[in-house]
Amino acid sequence: MSDSKINVLVFGAGKGQVPLIQKFQKYGCHVIAVSPDGPYPGLSIADEIVYEDVKDEDKIYEAVKNRGIKAVASDQSDIVVPFVARLAQKLGLKNITEKVATRFRDKYEMRRSACAAGVRVPEFCKAYELDRAIESVRDKIGYPCMIKPTDNDSSKGVFKINSENELVDKFDISRSYSRSGAVIIEQFVSGKEYVVEAFTTDHKTRNLIVGHRDYFDIPNTFIPSATVFSDADLANTYIEEKVKEANLKIVKSFGLPFGLTHGEYLYNEKEDTVYLVEIAARGGGVFISSDLIPAACGVDALDLLVKELIGIDYDKNIVLQQGSSAYFCFLTTEGVVESIEGVDEVKKMDGVILAYLDTIGVGMKTAPPIDKASRKWPILVKGKTKDDCYAVMKKVKAVLKIKIRNGEKVSEVIWA
Repeated sequence: MSDSKINVLVFGAGKGQVPLIQKFQKYGCHVIAVSPDGPYPGLSIADEIVYEDVKDEDKIYEAVKNRGIKAVASDQSDIVVPFVARLAQKLGLKNITEKVATRFRDKYEMRRSACAAGVRVPEFCKAYELDRAIESVRDKIGYPCMIKPTDNDSSKGVFKINSENELVDKFDISRSYSRSGAVIIEQFVSGKEYVVEAFTTDHKTRNLIVGHRDYFDIPNTFIPSATVFSDADLANTYIEEKVKEANLKIVKSFGLPFGLTHGEYLYNEKEDTVYLVEIAARGGGVFISSDLIPAACGVDALDLLVKELIGIDYDKNIVLQQGSSAYFCFLTTEGVVESIEGVDEVKKMDGVILAYLDTIGVGMKTAPPIDKASRKWPILVKGKTKDDCYAVMKKVKAVLKIKIRNGEKVSEVIWA
């Protein structure tokens, strides 16, 4: 290693962290990845590895405290946000404070802070015990309601609850996914879901892209099948303007000094109201921050983040280009993958940015869908408009054929 290189620490080495590692390396940084050993693609490209659980703060600090680390970062992962913040503070580096990180991570504090910012959230309460949850639903929230761990990811432990019996059945399951041992019980609000990706510098936020979500039609699950974006200037319908306004209000109120944010909102038409679902102080997963933002609006948000962290000047007057991008996924039925056709054709197709199909192969055992982690993903596409993206998605689905055998029954993957 050259002494002139800047040492930076990246939390995680999964596929979501690969673009961040590569971006630091573009600027001559020596990237030290923190990750347990495993089949993580970032391990093969990082310059050095600290083999630790990303949540083991003390061991990580001891391993790097004398390495002259100049930046600590992660992307596309909720779980590491508070750990990155705390370690950066210990090392005296630029990052968000633990207090700000908590607002963007803990769903209870997030909702309290959103209320203070004047952004609507569903009626909610926090519960560590089942009795408290039952009492709160009876007295305040009502059925149907939602139950969520306070600090989960990938929609694990998230359930729609229609009765007290269902609450009893699901409470411990939901709580098992919470590091704090607490869950959020909240009012069920129906509506269309929107997503906003934004970048903040010097406490000033620029909405970059705005998308809407499509969902798989599977009862009692909340699994997105696709999110389709356009640049934030093009996203100027009445509803999109309300969503963008809510996003700016929340990021400013939460006190984010710089960085990427991924916000999710519901618009309830009957009430003409935008509700916060959740917001995170990191770029959107499924390669949203690394690929879909620049494809839709021409802004390389990861490049801006890296420059911010290592002190490279850049033009902070962010100008958007017109465009659209999307990711979409598929789910499997239970069985064994019998055949896969069309992969090479899909990867060469006009409008396809990336077809990440390494998560499934012939002979693989498959399971029925449970949550977002069940998805096989993603396929990324782009176009001038959302309609262009849907047209490319339709072509991909017509070409990519995956058959799954379960005994005598053969089925294809689930697209919607």
